[in-house]
Amino acid sequence: MTQHPDAVKWNGRYQTDGPYRQQGHPSQLLQEFAHLLPQDGVVLDAAAGVGVNALFVAQLGVRVLALDISEVGLGLLKHKAEALGVGVETAVFDLTTPYFPPNCVAAILNFRFLERAAFPAYRQALRPGGLLFFETFVHKEAGDTPSYLLEPGELHRAFADFEIVHSVETAVRGQRSGKFRDIAQLIARKI
Repeated sequence: MTQHPDAVKWNGRYQTDGPYRQQGHPSQLLQEFAHLLPQDGVVLDAAAGVGVNALFVAQLGVRVLALDISEVGLGLLKHKAEALGVGVETAVFDLTTPYFPPNCVAAILNFRFLERAAFPAYRQALRPGGLLFFETFVHKEAGDTPSYLLEPGELHRAFADFEIVHSVETAVRGQRSGKFRDIAQLIARKI
């Protein structure tokens, strides 16, 4: 069976630097707005990687389902969750062709990942009142925008029919590179 090219890429990266990545901090946005996380229901961490954000949420006593295309990343997440004594459910999942049952999750986390095909699936998966926490990179230079970057204002427009709790575009310094990158942040509640 042939593996998805993204699975091969991320499995390789996590085999090399997964433990280092797990030493990173949860998203500042998630930490700052953690009080909004629902205490009942499931929080879905999309493209969870090695699970830094999923582990943070699980340590708050919230039920978490972490999805990623990399079984290596999810394996590292499971191992760390066991060491911390918290439960995190995991599933290898391709977000390029997503489907979720209607109204099945209380919140969705999407950090440093962009797959526009997931937008309608997120809408369907969130229960009424459910929250979307989204943060990823924005292309602010003139010219064509690479598909893995948002256009300025795109994220806010994509979920403008939700109740917008927080929406900002700013530059942040990378933990590893120290370079500034433009990002969009959104917390939105499904009405």
